[in-house]
Amino acid sequence: MTSPAHRLAADAVSLGYGERVIVDELSLDIAPGVVTTVIGPNGCGKSTLLKSLGRLLRPSAGQVVLDGKAISSMKTKDVARVIGMLPQTPVAPEGLTVADLVARGRHPHQSW
Repeated sequence: MTSPAHRLAADAVSLGYGERVIVDELSLDIAPGVVTTVIGPNGCGKSTLLKSLGRLLRPSAGQVVLDGKAISSMKTKDVARVIGMLPQTPVAPEGLTVADLVARGRHPHQSW
């Protein structure tokens, strides 16, 4: 059995840190089943956008939508079952294997 395709979108999101706006009213749809890349010069907001798509940064305006629901209104575990993110920092602890790292990403799918 295959899992349903999940659709992720940004609807007129504005993102920033404090008073500084980095991304202003950006809308995008990420199509299910395809590889999507975000390309741009340093400081243009690529990482900031990815943080908001992964629910690590709340938009100051607009919303990020997953399967038709605002991710800000969804339970953290429900979002984590669909969206996985491996940031560039912090660095993984020394001695952590790739298998251990992947296993940590399976946590939202496991019960007590």
